Amino acid sequence: MTRLAALLDPSRIAVLDFLPDGRAGLLRLLGERLAGESAIPGLDAAAIAGALAAREQLATTAVGEGLAFPHAKLPGLSAARAAVLLLPPPGLDLGAADGLPVRLVVALVVPPDSVGEHLRLLGAFSRRLRDPAARRTLLDCTDAADLLRRLGDIDVLSR
Repeated sequence: MTRLAALLDPSRIAVLDFLPDGRAGLLRLLGERLAGESAIPGLDAAAIAGALAAREQLATTAVGEGLAFPHAKLPGLSAARAAVLLLPPPGLDLGAADGLPVRLVVALVVPPDSVGEHLRLLGAFSRRLRDPAARRTLLDCTDAADLLRRLGDIDVLSR
């Protein structure tokens, strides 16, 4: 059993009081959160944001219901990392099929040889956070500590 919080560092979680400047601004923020204090060559914020942007060019990772799951494979990374951003209302239009703006962003970066883990984690995040009660619990958070605590209760691989 893997809990979402096991993939997170508190520095990778934020409840924003502003909307990023479009998709590029969101990916920049995610790159900064995911890079953190990384000493891994080539894994600076710009490289991570670029990898996320390259994936977004294939198709939006906004899956509907106010959720987005940006993700990428990164050479040099030894383990999966996740970042979570909660955006203020009204959210950010990222082109979801249902037309709803995104408020909850769960970003995932994995090593290139972790295809199975990558797909399993993305599927688990999506299934679990599509549950209206789980999603509402996160959307109601008021600060990063509250968001981290509530994320700690989400089991991403049990369903």
